[in-house]
Amino acid sequence: MKKYSLILLFVFAFLFGNVNAQSSVDSIQLNKEFSDLDEALKDPENVYRLNLSNQELQFPDTIWSKFTNLRYLSLKNDHLTQIPTGVSYLKNLIVLDLSGNDFEVLPTNFSQLTNLQELYLNDEKYFKFDKNISILSSLPNLRSLHIENDGLTSLPEDISKLSHLESLYLNNNNFKQIPTGVSSLKTLKLLDLSGNDFKVLPESFTNLTNLQVLFLNDDKKFNFKKNIGILSALPSLTSLHIENDGLKSLPKDISRLSHLESLYLNDNKFKQIPTGLNKLESLQYLDVHGNKFILPTDDMKTKDLGFKIRY
Repeated sequence: MKKYSLILLFVFAFLFGNVNAQSSVDSIQLNKEFSDLDEALKDPENVYRLNLSNQELQFPDTIWSKFTNLRYLSLKNDHLTQIPTGVSYLKNLIVLDLSGNDFEVLPTNFSQLTNLQELYLNDEKYFKFDKNISILSSLPNLRSLHIENDGLTSLPEDISKLSHLESLYLNNNNFKQIPTGVSSLKTLKLLDLSGNDFKVLPESFTNLTNLQVLFLNDDKKFNFKKNIGILSALPSLTSLHIENDGLKSLPKDISRLSHLESLYLNDNKFKQIPTGLNKLESLQYLDVHGNKFILPTDDMKTKDLGFKIRY
């Protein structure tokens, strides 16, 4: 009986070892990033990440169908005037970075990327957002869209068609007013409006009832005091970034932001910990590093305000 038990134990250990080894190999393959197209084409079925940025290559459409398991692709800064239509063969693609190119529109068959979840379209000076809404809205799993530093001053009227979006990055554009169309994206959980030129948020902003994280960094003209009412009307807002905005004080009614769990006030012009923060009942984390406090840091660290502070 002991003999059989030992044999079974040996077989189990062998099989378990093989499973762990296979898992380890799979993990290595999934994380390995190829940056040489010729090297990747030697075994395309085992390529999961392909970074061809800054290469200005010619891409025959016939190559893309070979990458049957590709999850991540970067064609960033390749000066493409047209996106290769063959990219649509990448049925398992999850993340695609097309930033820094020279195209105006996405190919019509782009909608075949049914598993695409995150798309980068940053630094696209020629990109026609309004002419691409229909294609973007046809991507059923698109959850995160980056349209950063594109020189935008407005958004397409039919942006509401992007009804699946959960994260939208509009930072470093030229918005002097936040387009009201943003408020129609009711599934948004994260919104980045950093580096723009607006003063106030639109009244319709309160429609973003699922918004959890809001970035308002590098917005020198942003009037925090005049926006407290709108911000306090966002029931799901738990994380607010107001970094490098030149703030010296906080609105007296900051306590109205009762849902906040984390507040980022770093790189402003505070000389001491702003008063009123202890009234934020849900606050768990405060970031104030990069400010020029008058009091010694050690003295401030002894204060117990009921939440964690990064100086």
